[in-house]
Amino acid sequence: MLIRGVLESVAGLAIIPLQDVLGLGSEARMNLPGTSKGNWRWRFQAGALTPDLAARLHEMVELYDRSGHTYEPA
Repeated sequence: MLIRGVLESVAGLAIIPLQDVLGLGSEARMNLPGTSKGNWRWRFQAGALTPDLAARLHEMVELYDRSGHTYEPA
């Protein structure tokens, strides 16, 4: 639902965290606010971005007409 909400917004740029694309939970957090150690260590695993996942993302990008959008700073 988060990914669909991002893609259907009127914003010119849609950024989706890879952890959400992969359907990961709190074990894949990039950082924990209020902590000074152990942050920014999560890395995705090779092979996690599968053809099935790519097809699902492509379908949503097309559905929300995001395929031809390019970012143009204000």
